[in-house]
Amino acid sequence: MKINKLLYTVIFMLAFGFTSCESFLDSTPTSIITGEALTDDDLPKLTSPLYNVVWADFNGQFYYGLGDGRAYNLYAPFSDYIYPFHDLNESGLTGPLVNAWASFYVIVQQANNIIITINQSSASQEAKNKTIAEARFMRGLAYWYLTSLWGNVIICEDPAMIINNPLSNTNPRKDSYEFAIRDMEFAAKYLPETVTDEGRVTKYAAFGMLSRFYLDYSGLVASNYGENPNVGTRDAAYLDLAKKAAEKVINESQYKLLPSYPDLFIPTKELNNNSEILFALQWIPGLTSSTGWQLTNTQQAYFA
Repeated sequence: MKINKLLYTVIFMLAFGFTSCESFLDSTPTSIITGEALTDDDLPKLTSPLYNVVWADFNGQFYYGLGDGRAYNLYAPFSDYIYPFHDLNESGLTGPLVNAWASFYVIVQQANNIIITINQSSASQEAKNKTIAEARFMRGLAYWYLTSLWGNVIICEDPAMIINNPLSNTNPRKDSYEFAIRDMEFAAKYLPETVTDEGRVTKYAAFGMLSRFYLDYSGLVASNYGENPNVGTRDAAYLDLAKKAAEKVINESQYKLLPSYPDLFIPTKELNNNSEILFALQWIPGLTSSTGWQLTNTQQAYFA
């Protein structure tokens, strides 16, 4: 009899414990902002980091290491983020390559998180579309870089996919290009023609990028395309789309060439986000390496 009472007591305590734990774990946090609480005014704050910190590991070493280093415009025999490229001996373990790949997927997953959060918000549909368009602009640009540089890459619209299965298969290069194009087409449709917050992208920035995407893709989908998209006849339909997208920027937008070309190389505050710039990273001034590393432009640190 005593044993039975003891068992009943233990079972009751376990049942109570499980119920309490489940209730505790399912409670709504009160110390963080949830997606449902976001309004129209909150949404632009979500996309601000997409203009700087997420691009830092691509911008810091890889951008000029692969570009000017591979072109042999830049020679630095003791800088291991440059000489592998100008010596033509980089591998899959070359630091800037690894960092750039990671940086692009940071952009992709941050954009994915933002899109998911925006869709949970109580903001108007117009505000949602506009901010999602910003996130898709960045995600599309990241995928254009990824597939241009690596070919087949992993397409992901939800971070949970990679978390649940880190060894995901890559998607064909053609699919990755199409994914980037769809993202940029959405951006061109829903981004505003002009912005009051300097440096943010517009629909014409998206059309400018689309012109580049269509031009690249025209070589990929041509009937005689092989492994090299620079060989053979390009697809006329996509060449026409590239032309029309470029014409929209030229004929309809506020973007214009500066009167003096050399002025582009004068480092003045007034030339930041000038009329020629469709899209530029927006680094935060006034920070130091200890207070804002990767929120500031780290290129000068590596150049030094």
